[in-house]
Amino acid sequence: MANSNNLILVDFKSGERHWLSNNRAHPIEHHASSCSAAALSLFPVTTLDARGRPWCSVLTGAGGRTNFVTHSTCRTELEVSACLWEGDPLFSESGVEASGREHRPPVSGIAVDLGVRRGYRKFAGMLVGRTKIDDQDTKFTLRVDQSSRHCPKYMTIRCLVPCADTRPSVCYDQPDLQWRLPDDVIRFIQEADTVFLGASCLASADAADMALPPYIETSIRGGRPGFMRVCPSDGRTIVLPDFTGNQLITSLGWGDEEARDTLLIALTIVSFTTGDVLYITGAAQRLFGDDACAVMPQQNTLTMLATTGAVLVRSALPLREQPGSTPMRNPYSPPVRPLAEEGAGTPACSAPLRLARVCVHSTDLATFEWELPPGHAGVRIAPGQAAVLDLAPLAETDTSTDAANDDRVRTWTVSSAHDAPTRAFALTIRHKQGGLMSGALFRIAQGCAGAGALRAGLLGFAGAFVLPPPPRRRLLWAAGGVGVTRFLAMLGALVHAREAADVVLVLSTRDPDVLFPLVRSALGRAPPPGLDVRLDVFTTQVAQESLCPADMDVPGLRVQVHTGRITAAHWATVSMLEEREVFVCGPGTFEDAMVESLRCAGAKVGVVHREVFEL
Repeated sequence: MANSNNLILVDFKSGERHWLSNNRAHPIEHHASSCSAAALSLFPVTTLDARGRPWCSVLTGAGGRTNFVTHSTCRTELEVSACLWEGDPLFSESGVEASGREHRPPVSGIAVDLGVRRGYRKFAGMLVGRTKIDDQDTKFTLRVDQSSRHCPKYMTIRCLVPCADTRPSVCYDQPDLQWRLPDDVIRFIQEADTVFLGASCLASADAADMALPPYIETSIRGGRPGFMRVCPSDGRTIVLPDFTGNQLITSLGWGDEEARDTLLIALTIVSFTTGDVLYITGAAQRLFGDDACAVMPQQNTLTMLATTGAVLVRSALPLREQPGSTPMRNPYSPPVRPLAEEGAGTPACSAPLRLARVCVHSTDLATFEWELPPGHAGVRIAPGQAAVLDLAPLAETDTSTDAANDDRVRTWTVSSAHDAPTRAFALTIRHKQGGLMSGALFRIAQGCAGAGALRAGLLGFAGAFVLPPPPRRRLLWAAGGVGVTRFLAMLGALVHAREAADVVLVLSTRDPDVLFPLVRSALGRAPPPGLDVRLDVFTTQVAQESLCPADMDVPGLRVQVHTGRITAAHWATVSMLEEREVFVCGPGTFEDAMVESLRCAGAKVGVVHREVFEL
């Protein structure tokens, strides 16, 4: 399926072959990982049992160590020395047959580093070697035939550490489930915010004639705890909503009528506090539009899994969340949506919104002001939160494939500040190249459509990245580019409250002449007495001439413009650094660099507030 320079993806419905570049100049981890194989702590892989059902194993190193995945000299194989336990699909020989020239079963996997929210790399290929090292450890050789990136959107970031004190025990073993799942298993599913997913789709008759194997893949899904639901009526049907930007299964014709009876799914859910692992397999059905909304109101695409097998193993995973650490859930995840049969009925409906006006700051940055209808009691918005909007009316005429799989729900930062319930709020939005919703909004901003006629739905507000309650003594904010919008609302809230505070805002941007006026506007004419704001602008552009000196010469505001990037040495100029509450917002690489440089400078990075967003 692959030659020396390219990978082939095959559409098993049509038999069409699609070539993907696989440049040999790239290191082997580009086949199966976007990060170094040495950093991997988890390696979920999917295999098929004797009945052709997918099961997803979670491979780890002995004792939770890293460096258990290595690259063979042929550059297209991965060697995995994994710790297995009873109950894992790969533990017994019945999980997957030992390989040989006559039998090389299909396998797929995904390289996962839960410590960052970056693009993961998933692969498909064959299991070409299996050597049992001892009672628990086994060495697998996997040949990589295909690889592609996997969106990390909605994933929860965790700090995982090895745990040698594991006592794996199978407490529930029903490989052929005929009845409801136990209540504790249902709770386990509905409390999860992360699931590893394996899928298998049998080839069509035409593709089978080409002697192609069944297609299997492995991916990872995330959301808020409870985003997966179990139907109360039968206690075994699991409902997974598809979120924009990270659809569950949208390729290879798996939503078509012919493929619906051949789509099988495996779910593996891990508790990172107890090490419990739940394995599930079953038959899947895809629902769209009204059919999906009838099951889960407000959800336009979803997958229903009829469970046919389940195994729960206690205290198995040799990894745990680091004591004292807090999982960093993505606030952009849509709200949990109950099933209609759970009492959700007709959605508690989104509040109607009208786009009142648009203020364009540049070709790709604008502020959109929204209003709730007269008579509405208003909404409370914590400074730093984001609004979750249903923008279905904005792109209802778009019939492209991307649009068909898009729920049109988006989450953007509220950049206005409010100290009381309000009927109006502002969202400062960056136009994402190729973005369906941001593109439509910016066509309105550019005058191609009327703003007043646009309606949307307000689903709520999300995010824990908010201004802390009084007393707010000393704050340090580091923003990368448009990440500064989070701090606009915080600045405005401090001004409205007329509260004394010492704020240092460090902004790294290529557009100082665009973002500085937004910061300046949030402060009003001048900071109130007692509010001292220091703004350090780092830019690679010539910004001194674009910033108005009059705007910089205001009591309570000190502005310094620096050429280049933020360096660790800069933190030495920040007074009482170790006493400041630190907030960092920007792309993942920016945040990682900021936290590391702050740590070296003596800041209390163990309590740093972070808000990662996609560029």
